[in-house]
Amino acid sequence: MRPPTVIFQVTAIGKNPRALAASVGSVLHWVRNTPRLTYRHLVWLVIEPDGYATAPDVYESLRRQGVRLLVVPKEYRTPLGTTGKARALQYACEVRRRLDLSSPSVWVYHQDEETCVGQDTLQGIAAFVRQRERFVGTGVILYPLDWSGSPSHVQELTRSYDDFRVLDSMTSPGNPTSGFHGSHFLARADVEDTIGWDAEGYAPAEDLLFEARVRRELGSVFGLLKGFAYEKGAFTLKDQLKQRRRWMHGVMHAIRRSPEIPRRRRASLVYSALSWFSALPSVILLVASAFVHYGPLLLATGVFTGFIWTSMVLAYVEGYRLHSRYVDRRISIPRLAMHGIVGALVDVTAPWYALATRPSGGDFIPKDRPVSAPTPRGPFVPASA
Repeated sequence: MRPPTVIFQVTAIGKNPRALAASVGSVLHWVRNTPRLTYRHLVWLVIEPDGYATAPDVYESLRRQGVRLLVVPKEYRTPLGTTGKARALQYACEVRRRLDLSSPSVWVYHQDEETCVGQDTLQGIAAFVRQRERFVGTGVILYPLDWSGSPSHVQELTRSYDDFRVLDSMTSPGNPTSGFHGSHFLARADVEDTIGWDAEGYAPAEDLLFEARVRRELGSVFGLLKGFAYEKGAFTLKDQLKQRRRWMHGVMHAIRRSPEIPRRRRASLVYSALSWFSALPSVILLVASAFVHYGPLLLATGVFTGFIWTSMVLAYVEGYRLHSRYVDRRISIPRLAMHGIVGALVDVTAPWYALATRPSGGDFIPKDRPVSAPTPRGPFVPASA
């Protein structure tokens, strides 16, 4: 039998050329240095024209290394007129159809511009494509790239720990807690190309809508993808705030304007949004309690406050354990704790910032490592394999 084909597809604007080159480079390195891979591989880079214009030499160099470079034409329009990343993803679907790559033997591994892979990632993909029951797989993302121990980077530790909830929810019928991933997920090409990414206008959470459509059409076809992906956090608190604002806009868009989201799932999204919005008033109440005596109110809410703080500390501790092999351990525990508090405060402010500012067609977040920054460690670097 002909072995399956895996397309490693990086989809981005293209204005972070060094990050994109590193992501593609990690794929090219490890497909050549991972023994007994049981699939053929292709590497696709899907970017916008203005992104290509920022570094044509970088992108042409990747093309010469065997990468298929797709620059989405400015005049390209989807049937529903979607914009943003969904437009580029839909364009890639149409190209696959023209190349006869929309079949059950072809899989698409989705990467963001800074999603690097390791040998463990490739082996996890090999294990997933061998099974026949699940059509979409997703796994845990770590954030050790360009790690500096800044508040924004420390806050990302909790996202890796939260992936255990996300994965449990996604692989359960109905996705009860609305978990989803926009990168480090694998989809069978015929399923993705049939479901598509098209939506009316700008959809800030195109990954959430895609997951909901797949579940609506095919049911519980989601499985666990073994192996990590390796990404990076925002470099500044301002970028972290903009990134979280985009996430909240995506959730609100799905709640208000996405008919493919079923009623039960919509209720779960509303609960998640309200929980996020309630974080800032809770912090304000906690600080005010040092100056004003609330009496019975604090006595009643103290039980929940203790549980929430315990859960947050656990997320940082377990998240750091997941990253400890790849990040600089010389950062002191008090500094990590202080940066964790600052990063958390930005996160609790983000939904209110999203509510007070207009949705954007996509907040650009710099992901190119500053030239003066140290070289990152991790399994995506050949020397540390």
